[in-house]
Amino acid sequence: MYELDDLFDILKRNKITTNKESVRRWLRQGKIVGTKGGGPKKNGWQVSEEALESFLKERLPENVELKPTEVTTNVVLSEAEQEQLREEGRQEIFYRLAANHIWEGRFVFKKKFITDCLDHRRLENRSLRAYILNRIMEHKRGHATPGVVYILDTFDFEGNRLKFDSDFSGREEQIVFSLIEYLRNEYRDPHRRREGYE
Repeated sequence: MYELDDLFDILKRNKITTNKESVRRWLRQGKIVGTKGGGPKKNGWQVSEEALESFLKERLPENVELKPTEVTTNVVLSEAEQEQLREEGRQEIFYRLAANHIWEGRFVFKKKFITDCLDHRRLENRSLRAYILNRIMEHKRGHATPGVVYILDTFDFEGNRLKFDSDFSGREEQIVFSLIEYLRNEYRDPHRRREGYE
């Protein structure tokens, strides 16, 4: 049996409500089938697992999995494991937002700025410079001007999630220098290099 606080946590985790009063109202209206008289003061609500699952199935789309109650354990994670879990969470959020085309903004590339960044990196290899510049300026994705969409500290380049280069303070530099490094590594690896840039 679930009491009101447990019920609210589950509904909040499944993104059904962020207001506990809504849960109380649904209980009073019978939309969530529960019985009154539970809890330490014998005046709280209690809801069976069946009733909760029935309500969740009505509210959630068919392809969405239910997020169960969290199980508390005494497992101690290292800092690296904790960071890996945080990164997995960020990845999941990024892909969900990207799948729904939700972005914070779009950064438009300017050829002069890209060239200045290549100069700053002291890239003398003409073939590499041309490869990087052309790849960046070709990335339009249905827009008239080349650019990338971004959210938080991440941007999308050809379906790849790339992180901003945190060594720089401005968003423009963080995006462009991250992209330069990504394309430089791609250029070095002939298996990853796009056709037409041999």
